[in-house]
Amino acid sequence: MKPFFFNTPIIPTEFRFPEAYEHMLLNDAWPKLDPWAPLALDMPNSLMYYSSMLLKFKNAPLIPFAMICDETGFCNDGYVVLACFDGSDLSGDPIVRIYDYGSPKDTPWDNLSYPNFLAWLADAKKESDQHLLYLREIEDEAD
Repeated sequence: MKPFFFNTPIIPTEFRFPEAYEHMLLNDAWPKLDPWAPLALDMPNSLMYYSSMLLKFKNAPLIPFAMICDETGFCNDGYVVLACFDGSDLSGDPIVRIYDYGSPKDTPWDNLSYPNFLAWLADAKKESDQHLLYLREIEDEAD
């Protein structure tokens, strides 16, 4: 499936996705980051969550690029958590803002943020490792 990069006039025209993000998706090199999943591989959800962020933060374009998909609730308490590029950051290495539907904030600046995609990715890898350990513990308790 070809990744969806919002190649439409709905995001700020000067906005550029980080090269590392585009490279991973175009080369099928997205790392295993469970419970995070890339939204670029799901155009309907990409558009739905982008629309949701526009409705919540009319003056702050947030471009969702990953979401937590965790049926256990370990990482998200059963709520959607989005990683979003700050669409007002036109540097080509935009800030990443986290939006948690379980504990919504008044502005995107009240949420957890990362200086860029690679900083988010490093933390997402750690979170994924913790999530996998948790799943193993659940499996061990079930045996």
